[in-house]
Amino acid sequence: MFDLRQPRAKIIQIFVYSRFRGTGVGARLVEEFKKRLNALQYISIEARVAEDMAASNVFWERQKFYVQRIAPGGKHRGKRGLMIAVRSHELGAPQLFGTSGITSTDPFGLAFSTAAEKPTFLLDLNVLFDIGPRRQRRGHVINLFRAERMDACNLAISSEILTELKRTCPQGKTDPIQDFVSILPTYAVPGNEEAERLLSDLAAKVFPTRSQLGSLTANDKSDLRHLVTAISHRLDGLVTSDSSILSAASELLSAYGLNVISPTAFSLDAFLPLDVFAIGSESDRILTISDVIDLDVSEIRELLSKLQVEKSQQLTQWATVDGPLSNCRRHLVRQNGEPIGYMTWHQPVSKSSISAMMAVDERSAGSVDCVRLMLSKLGEQTAKDQATLVRLGYPSSQFLVKKEAISLGFADNASAVSQLQKIVIKGLVTAENWQATQTSLILASGVRLPSEVPTFRNINQYIEIYTADGNRTHVPLLRLESMMAPALFCLPGRSGIITPVRRQFSEHLLQHLPQGSLLPQPRVQLYQQRHYLSHPKTLSKFTAGSLMFFYESQTHGGLGAIIAVGRVVRSYHQERTAMGHKELDPSVFEPNQLDVIGKTSAHTVTVFDNLNVLTTPVFGGTLREFGCGAPVKLLSTQTIDSEQVTSNKCDACRRPPDVNRQRREWQSSSLPCHIQPPEHRSVKP
Repeated sequence: MFDLRQPRAKIIQIFVYSRFRGTGVGARLVEEFKKRLNALQYISIEARVAEDMAASNVFWERQKFYVQRIAPGGKHRGKRGLMIAVRSHELGAPQLFGTSGITSTDPFGLAFSTAAEKPTFLLDLNVLFDIGPRRQRRGHVINLFRAERMDACNLAISSEILTELKRTCPQGKTDPIQDFVSILPTYAVPGNEEAERLLSDLAAKVFPTRSQLGSLTANDKSDLRHLVTAISHRLDGLVTSDSSILSAASELLSAYGLNVISPTAFSLDAFLPLDVFAIGSESDRILTISDVIDLDVSEIRELLSKLQVEKSQQLTQWATVDGPLSNCRRHLVRQNGEPIGYMTWHQPVSKSSISAMMAVDERSAGSVDCVRLMLSKLGEQTAKDQATLVRLGYPSSQFLVKKEAISLGFADNASAVSQLQKIVIKGLVTAENWQATQTSLILASGVRLPSEVPTFRNINQYIEIYTADGNRTHVPLLRLESMMAPALFCLPGRSGIITPVRRQFSEHLLQHLPQGSLLPQPRVQLYQQRHYLSHPKTLSKFTAGSLMFFYESQTHGGLGAIIAVGRVVRSYHQERTAMGHKELDPSVFEPNQLDVIGKTSAHTVTVFDNLNVLTTPVFGGTLREFGCGAPVKLLSTQTIDSEQVTSNKCDACRRPPDVNRQRREWQSSSLPCHIQPPEHRSVKP
């Protein structure tokens, strides 16, 4: 049933007899309808679907009907406040205005992100001088030029540098720097009135005292012309070692969008070697990941050559160069000693983005586990409580890398071949940090959250999003969290559950301890979606989308505190005799350990993801204040309301933390020797 009113059509209802559902009949009806409307020059089709009808919304999503807006639906089936998702599909008929460009593969419009292109940085003269021998910052400048050679950025100079070199070079002398800068692209210093006004404004920001006194030196004016050039040509930034310009960096970024950075930004912050991390993939297979050393480079080149990666790309994008590199990280995965995976990424200039390259030998038996291990290590590089745009490149012949990455929320990058991208928010998004998260998200990707914090209705409710290209769309909360994983949106009204876990299992299931292990780790750490096994009576507690707080009991040296929070994906009953690798591999249980959770014939399997380890555990004394009960009560799964959820995740947002009480709780708990009580200056919720 449909309504035709040129130039837009509306589908009123679509019905398929129950015997024939799931065979594609509905999709064929919609496809035929699209063809006929295209021939009649219609521009779009509308379909209205109740927000809480998850299966119907999935169907229309597959037919490429995106949510245009959310409208109130009035009373329906005894429900008040029902919301309707108004979906739209744009046809290919010619029209005055272009289509929105919103697709299911790129719902955030990341292909339009300003960070999609390689940034171009203008070089200051003091940076070029630091190339010389015995200069203190020489190593950082070398890393800067290495970054350009490896396609991480573009470097250029201003015509002011040529003028400045001629001014400072003694008569009759040869300046090697003049010959060197001639190989770099040059941007001319603008000489119009607007540039003069800009120079005056910059002088007040960078050299306020000397500008007021009218005592700017020749070097000061030269530095200002570099800034004018970068701003006028809309370049991404300026690389300089001048302390006055660097001190005004934040003001220049907010006023002109110019990123002023030091050469040190291209060197690794704190190059700590990666401990050899081993995963017990199978009984006869061990995967190890470690930093690349010189002896590994030839094997990496051989691996990439098998995957048909050109040698020129191996030296640039893949950083397969001999000798130590201090501007990028390189990890190699071995299976029983044989190299099967390689990953590298450059030191990000900005914390808001990271670009990595990944390759794997798909013929290897451990290739899937290898990809999961590398993606896990890549996820560890993103900053906590900050939005990061992660781009992942891979050889065109790879399938597993793309498949596993997409399952973690990555999407195709329409502006680049063989590249995926994903927004990562590591932490909890709350009403208190909503504005900070919104700002961070805009800087990283151009995507905007709604200005007001929405109230939680259900996990499938649609959240208004403004894409990177400025279009408005709506994304289900469940999908929004998955595409920004491990983000959890703790919206007002969203409840949760507290569920216990013993220390002997929490260490591997949650990875909350700061100290690693010399023994091979279980396979559960390879999974983004993990399994929590419990008594069959707990099934009703684990509803899809609930926030899942893990309470580590005090048994066997446990903390007696909430240590992490995740999200329930689904839960179901599984017969004990039918439990195999599908249920047990993503958990911490072996078949002979199931008696620990009861000798019942079936168990509840809860699939959870978006795991976030709390910076500071929430101990029993604090939990009692929130009304969550005594430690004995916390040994069974219980539901908590939205106010208790807010208290659990962000006590410091409600009142100043009681440092002495927290310190007493740390000291009174059975802590492992390597965990230290919090300091006064670093107590966090």
